[in-house]
Amino acid sequence: MTLIFILCVYTVFYVLISMAQISFLKKERLKKAEILEEEAYKKAADIGIENEKFNIFSSFYSLAINIAWLLFGFSFLKNLLIKENSTLENTLFLLAFLLVTSFLSLPISFYKSFVKDKKQGFSNISLALFIKDSIKSLLLMLVFGFLILYVLVFCYEFFAKNWWFAAFIFSFCVIILINLIYPTLIAPIFNKMSKVEDSELLEKISNLMKSCGFSANGVYVMDASKRDTRLNAYFGGLFKSKRVVLFDTLLKALSQKELLAVLGHELGHFVHKDIIKAIFNSALMLFILFFAFANLPSFFYTQSSLEGINAGVFALLFIFSSIFSLVFSPILNLLSRKNEFKADLHGAKLSSKEDMKNALISLARENKAFIKSSKLYTFFHLSHPSISDRLKALA
Repeated sequence: MTLIFILCVYTVFYVLISMAQISFLKKERLKKAEILEEEAYKKAADIGIENEKFNIFSSFYSLAINIAWLLFGFSFLKNLLIKENSTLENTLFLLAFLLVTSFLSLPISFYKSFVKDKKQGFSNISLALFIKDSIKSLLLMLVFGFLILYVLVFCYEFFAKNWWFAAFIFSFCVIILINLIYPTLIAPIFNKMSKVEDSELLEKISNLMKSCGFSANGVYVMDASKRDTRLNAYFGGLFKSKRVVLFDTLLKALSQKELLAVLGHELGHFVHKDIIKAIFNSALMLFILFFAFANLPSFFYTQSSLEGINAGVFALLFIFSSIFSLVFSPILNLLSRKNEFKADLHGAKLSSKEDMKNALISLARENKAFIKSSKLYTFFHLSHPSISDRLKALA
């Protein structure tokens, strides 16, 4: 079957990239430690190798699920749910497909959280919290997923040959809406957000934002440590919903100067309008994606038992869109890495090069991230440059 062959080729391609990265990490692990202490250097390489082995297994697991859908899954759902090919029936078809796929993916998520990440010293999540998160995600999918899928199927039925453009406009609006409400409505569903109480730190953060013309609806600390020990911070939201969100792990691990350098980096994205650029890139990707899937050869439908139902194109999109990204991800990753270099320089400008360098080293040490990556792996996977490359750019 041609479709299964396409999925197999795609999976093998990405597995080979992971194998090349494993080989790279094994060779680098034997070299003299750089930037990190000897023990941390080797540990980061070991974790990188474990992660790639996990990615290889996950790739084959996803391949098996997708092949099952193509061979008999779609046919079964079609016979079960599609009687009159109505909008509601097609929406329920897609929702059932996504729910079953999510359920089948739970073992991978469970292993990652309770075996791999705990072994590596990252995961703090409890079984109760994992179940709670899974239920919340399920409910969000049931409510919002149903509404989004219903509108997409309606676009297919109502706009005939131009359905793909209507679906693109709607999907892009959904992305904007999610970005708008994420920090105030979605993120608090999973994490407790509390305002920064350190008045001295808050004043310095406010001054930092004012120097860049950035206004935010508060500076918040997120209780990320209840799930994971890794460090992060982000500026979420759009327009008046913008928030500065700091992981509690970040506040504990970084000095105040390092923290301000990290925030200076994030402000660099704002100053350089990287968020607007990312939204534009997402719009362009969506436009091409929907156009491409509106013109799929007929064998895509016949070989997957999706011919004759209005939900067919969207089911195929969910399975094959990752292959579509194979062409565009390297381009977007390249642009993103350039943006990260510029944001680092902006962070150094607002603080100092030394503070920015120390912040990057601290992030690498605490997140146990290896400082280098192979060129092949970087080209296809990394939206951020390696720590080694970032430090060289700041020299």
